[in-house]
Amino acid sequence: MARLEIRLLGTMQIIRPDGRPLRLPPSVQSLFAYILLFQARNQPLQGYRREALANLFWRDQPEKNARRCLSTALWRLRRELNEQNSASYLLPGVNGEIGFDFASDHWLDIEAFERGVQAGLSVVMEEMRAEHVAALETAVQLYTGELLENCYEEWALRERERLNLLYIRCLGRLMRYYRHHEIYEQGIYYGKKILAADPLREQVHRELILIYMVSGQRVLAIQQYDMCRRVLAEELGIEPTLETRVLYEQLVGVGKRPSAVEPILHQLMGRLNAAVINLEVAQAQLQEIRQDIALLARSEMLQGD
Repeated sequence: MARLEIRLLGTMQIIRPDGRPLRLPPSVQSLFAYILLFQARNQPLQGYRREALANLFWRDQPEKNARRCLSTALWRLRRELNEQNSASYLLPGVNGEIGFDFASDHWLDIEAFERGVQAGLSVVMEEMRAEHVAALETAVQLYTGELLENCYEEWALRERERLNLLYIRCLGRLMRYYRHHEIYEQGIYYGKKILAADPLREQVHRELILIYMVSGQRVLAIQQYDMCRRVLAEELGIEPTLETRVLYEQLVGVGKRPSAVEPILHQLMGRLNAAVINLEVAQAQLQEIRQDIALLARSEMLQGD
């Protein structure tokens, strides 16, 4: 059955049930995106006061003009949403607030994305099953770009950063899951996706070096270290941390040992790598908990506003 399809990740797109895209001016798109974003996060919220919306989107206008601009924007939005369609997506609240009808037949990408994140990260990595992995991979596929790429309002930037952190967390969990299960190719794939989004994450460079090491790809491990060192130097003017440098020294030192000790060294390196992997997993879980606390605190602050 046809439904309203709304995409806020990447460039905003709205497809009517008849398959045609909505044509909205940027200001109307931003207004609709704002209503969707924060009402979706706070489901008990039925809508927004007209005064608040007018002051937010037309704050450089006199109050009377701002309210007129809001009324015009809402008229255009309703006309586009309801054209050749009996459904009603924008509903007034009991006190005249403006809100989206989340009971309507629609699909919203950020809703689906956050459902996948919540389902996939609901257990620790060691307890993950196939359904958790599938939920995370679906969420990653839905993240086709940063939230509202062409919008630079403060409220959009805050939400963009929050959703980007969730995306990075999904990728990191998948990378560590596949490494833990020795499916190294997939672990490398998700590690590279993290670095494509944020190349300055030294811990991810280090985890990729480890994956290359335990999978016997020494040359690629060295190349990954060189990439890490170059990015940190060019972007931040710093060297890799001691932990990363020690790992590199262990890596390049393998081929320089006398052949008589190579079997013993190989065994020791295996034990070392296993210990480092366990440490990295614990550190990643600690970081996830810290991020959860920060996101919860930020959510409380936004609701308080």
